[in-house]
Amino acid sequence: MHPVLPNCFTSWSQVLTDWHVCGALAKSGLPPSLASHPELAAPVVAEIGRAICVQQVDHQSVQTALVRERVVEPIYDAAGGPEYVAVRNAMEESQYRYVSFWRNGAKLAEICVARNDMERLQAGYFAMRQRHTRRVAQAQSEALHRYWSLKPGRGLGDNFFADCPADSIPALMSRVEPAWWWREFFLRLQRRCQRFHAADGVFLDHLPTIRARVSVKKLSAEVAEWSKDMSDRWGWDGPGHYRMLADRAVAKARKLLEWYETCAPGYLTDEDIRGSFHSRLNNLLKSRDPWKPLVSGRVIESEHWRN
Repeated sequence: MHPVLPNCFTSWSQVLTDWHVCGALAKSGLPPSLASHPELAAPVVAEIGRAICVQQVDHQSVQTALVRERVVEPIYDAAGGPEYVAVRNAMEESQYRYVSFWRNGAKLAEICVARNDMERLQAGYFAMRQRHTRRVAQAQSEALHRYWSLKPGRGLGDNFFADCPADSIPALMSRVEPAWWWREFFLRLQRRCQRFHAADGVFLDHLPTIRARVSVKKLSAEVAEWSKDMSDRWGWDGPGHYRMLADRAVAKARKLLEWYETCAPGYLTDEDIRGSFHSRLNNLLKSRDPWKPLVSGRVIESEHWRN
């Protein structure tokens, strides 16, 4: 169980997401605007696959970090009470006083006194926080549980790509080819990704490191522990049968490589070719974008446009 990632792919997340996008596109076919440019299916698959990874892994990592941080200070304030608030305010005032002395060129003795006072208050402040770390950790866990209870774990909701930038490929294609996007392609993509999460690929990327740390008998326990640590970050329920996942990923990578080479030779291996395909796709979609009359960066009509 040592899946080797082909050099032409950047991660197993890319392989698994592109695999599902490619399968959905094979069923729906290209939209009318791209029918005469079959080679542009390659950047379509790559861009939509990348958007899935960003939404399920990168975006959720940021969101869950914010969820965790939002509860920290309110819990410290509630747990520490007026005494904690007073110590924090005094510490912040001492920091401001020290920086002001240092910046305004005060006497060395005054700066030393201000610094000692600041460090004393900082030590007291962090000692008080240390006493309430368990309560904060519990509040963070509860906040994450509430957050994920309102969101699906695996799969793609109807508004999955709603947060994508307006000039991203998913957003452009949904505007240029709305009938194809919603009735043909996206429905098939949802069906294929019903039980999929891009974190499965992240797990495969980390599997060699996990495997190197433990014996065969302890691998399952190590995988379970790693998955648990990541579950709050991504709303991910673990890799399931991870040995089967690893074995099947190799076959998917091989078939996906064949598809890319047949569809757009050189796309995966030549940066210039890849850039050319992406530029062509972007230019074609933007030339047909119904939002063209709108002012760049705004969603209202331009007063200078002949409406």
